[in-house]
Amino acid sequence: MDSSWSLPLLLKEYAMSRVTVYFYSDRWVPIKYCSLEKAILLHQKASLEGKEILLFPANVDPNQFSNSFN
Repeated sequence: MDSSWSLPLLLKEYAMSRVTVYFYSDRWVPIKYCSLEKAILLHQKASLEGKEILLFPANVDPNQFSNSFN
């Protein structure tokens, strides 16, 4: 997925916020919980390998969203 969106610089106060890393395979599958800072690094590494993962706040379950998001 190509996107013109880019991430702004991470504010230090949010770097340790807990997020969930997901990938999509017929539904959103959680991979792991980690800090936002580590999750962004993981996202960048996955992108370089041609894989797509998404980050969500720890209290958000993307499986509860409408199908229009998938």
